[in-house]
Amino acid sequence: MSGIVSRFLSFDKLIATGLIKVLYWIGLVGIALFTLIAIFGAFAAFGQGFLQGVGMLIMAPIVGLLSLVFWRFMCEVYLVVFGMYDRLGKIQEAVGGGTPKDINTAAD
Repeated sequence: MSGIVSRFLSFDKLIATGLIKVLYWIGLVGIALFTLIAIFGAFAAFGQGFLQGVGMLIMAPIVGLLSLVFWRFMCEVYLVVFGMYDRLGKIQEAVGGGTPKDINTAAD
């Protein structure tokens, strides 16, 4: 248990990748619920007009599918960004393990 606490407090390993995966599944459930509610709402819209009900019945799954694709894309973008951070740390260790302040820049 102390290993988990020390990793949480040390910032040596980012927890964002695991957190993004959890948020991805929560988002999938939310999108699925929204799509189901919209489909059932389409049946209620038939009372206002046949074409409006059919339109909502067709659009609800399309919007749900597009939302799934967009949500997956956004989660992958965040995973790529945090993955780049991890890989840059590994490159820094492989090159010499210096801290960023040790690296000479053109301004020096």
